[in-house]
Amino acid sequence: MNATNIDLTIEIRSENGSHTQFYEDDEGNVDKILSLLTTPRLFTQHLLTLASERSISTVSCRTIDLILAQTPKTPSLLLPPGWLDIVEVGVEVFRGGALSNTFDGADGEDFPTTAGITSYLEVHTIGDWMINLKLQTVVQENIWDETQFLAHILDLPVIPFRTESGGVGFINPTKISRVTMHPAFSGIGLAGLPADLLRCVRQRNHHSSPMMRL
Repeated sequence: MNATNIDLTIEIRSENGSHTQFYEDDEGNVDKILSLLTTPRLFTQHLLTLASERSISTVSCRTIDLILAQTPKTPSLLLPPGWLDIVEVGVEVFRGGALSNTFDGADGEDFPTTAGITSYLEVHTIGDWMINLKLQTVVQENIWDETQFLAHILDLPVIPFRTESGGVGFINPTKISRVTMHPAFSGIGLAGLPADLLRCVRQRNHHSSPMMRL
Protein backbone atom coordinates (compact mmCIF):
# COMPACT_ATOMS: atom_id res chain seq x y z
CA MET A 1 0.00 0.00 0.00
CA ASN A 2 1.35 3.40 -0.98
CA ALA A 3 1.77 5.87 1.86
CA THR A 4 -0.22 9.11 1.60
CA ASN A 5 1.93 12.11 0.78
CA ILE A 6 1.40 14.57 3.63
CA ASP A 7 1.67 18.09 2.24
CA LEU A 8 -0.09 21.39 2.88
CA THR A 9 -1.33 24.28 0.76
CA ILE A 10 -2.22 27.46 2.64
CA GLU A 11 -4.48 29.96 0.89
CA ILE A 12 -4.90 33.41 2.43
CA ARG A 13 -7.95 35.30 1.18
CA SER A 14 -7.71 39.01 1.86
CA GLU A 15 -10.06 41.95 2.28
CA ASN A 16 -8.97 43.42 -1.09
CA GLY A 17 -10.23 40.33 -2.94
CA SER A 18 -6.76 38.84 -3.56
CA HIS A 19 -5.67 35.35 -2.52
CA THR A 20 -2.11 34.16 -1.87
CA GLN A 21 -0.94 30.54 -1.69
CA PHE A 22 1.92 28.93 0.23
CA TYR A 23 3.10 25.30 0.07
CA GLU A 24 4.92 22.86 2.39
CA ASP A 25 5.64 19.14 1.81
CA ASP A 26 7.63 18.23 4.93
CA GLU A 27 5.32 16.32 7.30
CA GLY A 28 7.05 17.64 10.41
CA ASN A 29 6.59 21.22 9.23
CA VAL A 30 2.97 20.49 8.27
CA ASP A 31 2.27 19.38 11.85
CA LYS A 32 3.93 22.53 13.19
CA ILE A 33 1.94 24.81 10.87
CA LEU A 34 -1.38 23.17 11.75
CA SER A 35 -0.70 23.46 15.48
CA LEU A 36 0.02 27.17 15.06
CA LEU A 37 -3.08 27.77 12.92
CA THR A 38 -5.53 25.95 15.19
CA THR A 39 -5.40 28.51 17.96
CA PRO A 40 -8.10 31.00 19.02
CA ARG A 41 -5.42 33.70 18.88
CA LEU A 42 -4.84 33.28 15.12
CA PHE A 43 -6.33 36.63 14.10
CA THR A 44 -5.63 38.53 17.32
CA GLN A 45 -1.90 38.60 16.60
CA HIS A 46 -0.56 41.56 14.64
CA LEU A 47 1.30 39.67 11.91
CA LEU A 48 1.33 36.22 10.31
CA THR A 49 4.79 35.22 9.06
CA LEU A 50 5.43 32.41 6.56
CA ALA A 51 9.05 31.50 5.83
CA SER A 52 11.08 29.03 3.79
CA GLU A 53 14.70 28.72 2.65
CA ARG A 54 13.82 30.81 -0.41
CA SER A 55 11.60 33.58 0.95
CA ILE A 56 9.83 35.08 3.93
CA SER A 57 6.41 36.72 3.81
CA THR A 58 4.64 38.76 6.46
CA VAL A 59 0.89 39.35 6.29
CA SER A 60 -1.06 41.77 8.44
CA CYS A 61 -3.76 39.73 10.21
CA ARG A 62 -6.18 42.64 10.12
CA THR A 63 -6.30 42.32 6.29
CA ILE A 64 -7.12 38.58 6.26
CA ASP A 65 -10.73 37.52 5.64
CA LEU A 66 -10.12 33.78 5.88
CA ILE A 67 -7.44 31.11 5.65
CA LEU A 68 -7.75 27.69 4.00
CA ALA A 69 -5.29 24.90 4.85
CA GLN A 70 -5.71 22.03 2.39
CA THR A 71 -4.04 18.80 3.58
CA PRO A 72 -4.80 15.07 3.99
CA LYS A 73 -4.04 15.46 7.70
CA THR A 74 -7.05 17.06 9.38
CA PRO A 75 -6.27 18.32 12.90
CA SER A 76 -8.71 18.57 15.79
CA LEU A 77 -10.40 21.95 15.95
CA LEU A 78 -11.00 24.00 19.09
CA LEU A 79 -14.71 24.71 18.66
CA PRO A 80 -16.60 27.35 20.66
CA PRO A 81 -18.78 26.12 23.57
CA GLY A 82 -21.99 24.52 22.34
CA TRP A 83 -20.61 23.74 18.87
CA LEU A 84 -20.48 20.04 17.94
CA ASP A 85 -19.18 20.24 14.36
CA ILE A 86 -18.82 22.71 11.49
CA VAL A 87 -17.91 21.78 7.90
CA GLU A 88 -17.86 23.48 4.50
CA VAL A 89 -20.50 22.23 2.04
CA GLY A 90 -21.12 22.74 -1.67
CA VAL A 91 -23.97 24.80 -3.11
CA GLU A 92 -26.23 21.81 -3.84
CA VAL A 93 -25.75 20.31 -0.37
CA PHE A 94 -26.33 23.72 1.18
CA ARG A 95 -29.54 24.36 -0.71
CA GLY A 96 -30.83 20.84 -0.22
CA GLY A 97 -30.04 20.85 3.49
CA ALA A 98 -31.47 24.31 4.08
CA LEU A 99 -34.70 23.46 2.25
CA SER A 100 -35.04 20.09 3.98
CA ASN A 101 -34.52 21.59 7.42
CA THR A 102 -37.07 24.32 6.77
CA PHE A 103 -39.79 21.99 5.50
CA ASP A 104 -39.14 19.21 8.02
CA GLY A 105 -38.85 21.48 11.05
CA ALA A 106 -41.59 22.91 13.17
CA ASP A 107 -42.31 26.62 12.64
CA GLY A 108 -39.27 26.96 10.41
CA GLU A 109 -36.90 25.31 12.88
CA ASP A 110 -35.14 21.96 12.66
CA PHE A 111 -36.34 19.23 15.03
CA PRO A 112 -34.02 18.93 18.06
CA THR A 113 -32.27 15.56 18.35
CA THR A 114 -29.73 14.01 20.68
CA ALA A 115 -27.13 15.05 18.10
CA GLY A 116 -28.16 18.70 18.44
CA ILE A 117 -29.46 21.26 15.98
CA THR A 118 -28.26 21.41 12.36
CA SER A 119 -28.04 24.84 10.75
CA TYR A 120 -26.69 26.07 7.42
CA LEU A 121 -24.69 29.30 7.34
CA GLU A 122 -23.94 31.48 4.33
CA VAL A 123 -20.97 33.66 5.29
CA HIS A 124 -19.90 36.73 3.29
CA THR A 125 -16.74 38.72 4.00
CA ILE A 126 -15.60 42.27 3.29
CA GLY A 127 -13.32 41.01 0.50
CA ASP A 128 -16.40 39.51 -1.24
CA TRP A 129 -15.50 35.94 -0.33
CA MET A 130 -18.41 33.58 0.37
CA ILE A 131 -18.52 30.18 2.02
CA ASN A 132 -21.35 27.80 2.94
CA LEU A 133 -21.12 25.93 6.24
CA LYS A 134 -23.08 23.16 7.94
CA LEU A 135 -23.10 23.73 11.70
CA GLN A 136 -24.19 21.35 14.45
CA THR A 137 -24.82 22.82 17.89
CA VAL A 138 -26.34 21.73 21.15
CA VAL A 139 -30.04 22.43 21.60
CA GLN A 140 -30.64 25.97 22.89
CA GLU A 141 -32.98 26.22 25.88
CA ASN A 142 -35.05 29.20 24.70
CA ILE A 143 -35.38 31.92 22.06
CA TRP A 144 -33.14 34.29 24.09
CA ASP A 145 -30.31 31.76 24.02
CA GLU A 146 -30.84 31.25 20.27
CA THR A 147 -30.65 34.95 19.43
CA GLN A 148 -27.61 35.40 21.65
CA PHE A 149 -25.93 32.44 19.95
CA LEU A 150 -26.38 34.05 16.52
CA ALA A 151 -25.00 37.40 17.73
CA HIS A 152 -22.09 35.63 19.45
CA ILE A 153 -20.78 34.33 16.11
CA LEU A 154 -19.46 37.80 15.24
CA ASP A 155 -17.82 38.15 18.66
CA LEU A 156 -15.69 35.01 18.33
CA PRO A 157 -11.90 35.48 17.87
CA VAL A 158 -11.94 32.92 15.01
CA ILE A 159 -14.42 30.60 13.29
CA PRO A 160 -12.71 27.26 12.53
CA PHE A 161 -14.22 24.67 10.17
CA ARG A 162 -13.42 21.53 8.20
CA THR A 163 -13.14 22.10 4.44
CA GLU A 164 -15.12 20.22 1.82
CA SER A 165 -12.00 18.99 -0.03
CA GLY A 166 -9.99 18.01 3.06
CA GLY A 167 -8.21 20.16 5.57
CA VAL A 168 -9.36 23.05 7.70
CA GLY A 169 -10.30 26.70 7.37
CA PHE A 170 -10.44 29.76 9.61
CA ILE A 171 -12.71 32.80 9.20
CA ASN A 172 -11.82 36.18 10.68
CA PRO A 173 -15.12 37.28 12.31
CA THR A 174 -14.12 40.97 12.19
CA LYS A 175 -14.16 40.66 8.37
CA ILE A 176 -17.66 39.18 8.11
CA SER A 177 -20.10 41.47 6.32
CA ARG A 178 -23.14 39.17 6.52
CA VAL A 179 -24.16 35.81 7.94
CA THR A 180 -27.43 34.21 6.84
CA MET A 181 -28.67 31.19 8.76
CA HIS A 182 -31.12 28.54 7.52
CA PRO A 183 -33.53 27.68 8.97
CA ALA A 184 -34.42 30.69 11.08
CA PHE A 185 -35.06 30.16 14.76
CA SER A 186 -38.75 30.05 15.63
CA GLY A 187 -39.84 33.47 16.84
CA ILE A 188 -36.65 35.14 15.61
CA GLY A 189 -38.72 37.74 13.73
CA LEU A 190 -39.52 39.33 17.08
CA ALA A 191 -35.84 40.24 17.50
CA GLY A 192 -35.22 41.85 14.10
CA LEU A 193 -36.72 43.64 11.11
CA PRO A 194 -39.47 41.48 9.48
CA ALA A 195 -37.93 41.08 6.01
CA ASP A 196 -36.97 38.09 3.83
CA LEU A 197 -33.65 37.85 1.97
CA LEU A 198 -34.28 38.47 -1.74
CA ARG A 199 -30.92 38.84 -3.53
CA CYS A 200 -27.29 39.78 -3.05
CA VAL A 201 -25.23 41.78 -5.58
CA ARG A 202 -21.60 40.70 -5.40
CA GLN A 203 -18.91 43.10 -6.65
CA ARG A 204 -16.64 40.28 -7.84
CA ASN A 205 -19.19 39.05 -10.38
CA HIS A 206 -20.80 42.44 -11.05
CA HIS A 207 -24.26 40.96 -11.31
CA SER A 208 -27.24 40.28 -9.13
CA SER A 209 -27.78 36.71 -7.94
CA PRO A 210 -31.26 35.68 -6.77
CA MET A 211 -31.19 34.06 -3.35
CA MET A 212 -33.11 31.00 -2.17
CA ARG A 213 -36.70 31.50 -1.18
CA LEU A 214 -37.31 29.05 1.66
